[in-house]
Amino acid sequence: MSKRMLESPIRCCLPEEEFLLVRDHEIEEMHRYRGFALCFLPTHPSISRLMVALGLECEERLDSLVETAEALGMGEKLGNRSISPELQAELRRQHFFVLDDDIAKLTLAQVLVAACNSWQFYRLMLDSCSTHQLCVILRQFVIQKDNACRVLEEVQESLG
Repeated sequence: MSKRMLESPIRCCLPEEEFLLVRDHEIEEMHRYRGFALCFLPTHPSISRLMVALGLECEERLDSLVETAEALGMGEKLGNRSISPELQAELRRQHFFVLDDDIAKLTLAQVLVAACNSWQFYRLMLDSCSTHQLCVILRQFVIQKDNACRVLEEVQESLG
């Protein structure tokens, strides 16, 4: 490996690392949407159902990721969907109930920022991906995340 490559701030990941990064990101997203579903439940059940649906999409993405990894002989390391105790504690600490429209607007803005960050993460992963099979599913993830951002923007506009 050249000295120039070692000094570069950009580092290519091994295929296994790419799969693990995507898995960990999607698990965190899934838990975030589940938490938001609970937050909106008391006063905005339709938004709560949307958060549940977005969480289910995360589960489907995880399933397709594991299926692709298994086809490449890497599935055993991706099967675990647990999150770290630190992240669990952070998610619990962030839990609250949305009690009025003002809090709903602020919370939805937070959801939208996280969704857009997730879309950006997947664009970066796709741009740097070295595994053809992962690139195929990352393209779908980017489309799904873009659609999620658009839906969340529409919901945000409907709240005024």
